[in-house]
Amino acid sequence: MPLLTEVPDELKFRGIEPPQNARGFTITLDVADPRGGGRVEGRVERLRGGRDLHPIAVEVHCAAAWLDVPPQLVGKKRLLSWSSYWDIRSRAVPVWLDEEVFLDRVEVGPLDDANWRQFSLVLPDRLPRALEGTFVAFRWRVEARRRRLVGSDVASIPLLVLEPRTVPVIRVETTPIGTWRLLEWRSEFEADGAGGPCSVGYEERRSEDMPLPGETREKELARRTGT
Repeated sequence: MPLLTEVPDELKFRGIEPPQNARGFTITLDVADPRGGGRVEGRVERLRGGRDLHPIAVEVHCAAAWLDVPPQLVGKKRLLSWSSYWDIRSRAVPVWLDEEVFLDRVEVGPLDDANWRQFSLVLPDRLPRALEGTFVAFRWRVEARRRRLVGSDVASIPLLVLEPRTVPVIRVETTPIGTWRLLEWRSEFEADGAGGPCSVGYEERRSEDMPLPGETREKELARRTGT
């Protein structure tokens, strides 16, 4: 599974918080499988000058996020054309709202004499797999927190899954605003998922909606949008 902890160019301006180091420590991952039944393992590592007696807690978050769409598209349940899809994806300033659906926390101790502290969390089966859709996203994040006199020192990294989408499908995305049926493609491992007020499902395309022989997702997009 291709996991990213940096926000790539194609996912910028979608409201995804970029990674950050704390003043005295950072997060290093050994295993990260952001989905129900997966696990997250790694270390909180001390940076230069980061020796401190305050304990550190590691948190794993999952949030359901949804796009605040243009009024003319609210409540649409039809199969969106690729031109509408392209207009949505090309909006200059998209606004994303979110609701936390999962949080687990473990205390790992202080970075006083230790250079690093290990952590490991197992994720419940009911949770959705990490996904960046058109209207819906399920976003995972790992945070490490150390209390300060005022506030907390926080290191944070997103867990993003980007993999080739090779199977033409209809992707059904539901948010608090509406439900949309999109001509799309999915990867071998993407599956139906739900969290909070959002859900994503996949259906087979009708024969008349299938791509041309030999077309990839990018070639189909270019043909249908004229780009």
